[in-house]
Amino acid sequence: MQQEIQGHGLKESIVMAFNLGVWMKQQKGQTGNVSEASKELRDMIYWNMFQQYGDTYPTDLVNANVEYFLEIALLGYILPGVCPPDKELKTRLLALIEARAREEAPQKPIEQHSTVTSFHN
Repeated sequence: MQQEIQGHGLKESIVMAFNLGVWMKQQKGQTGNVSEASKELRDMIYWNMFQQYGDTYPTDLVNANVEYFLEIALLGYILPGVCPPDKELKTRLLALIEARAREEAPQKPIEQHSTVTSFHN
């Protein structure tokens, strides 16, 4: 799935998740809290991921990716509340997240659960 996301632009997906968190903070302002935001962000990310990948990949893989992008979205939600906006910080943070994701991406294609034939030696 990460390779498929990479095909659609891993960097863009990371930025979108982060910006979703920033947007949520702007909507909630000082009245929101991290627990509520986490649930709402998770629901939004899950819905989007399931719409795009739900029939293609196993639920546990979709959920793992939802949790990953939720962590990034929460960074976007939390940072504006603890430090002033800093474009250099955001750029560097997103670059580090992307580098880590590329480093940890599987080296072989993720197998689709219903159409894979395995060969064992």
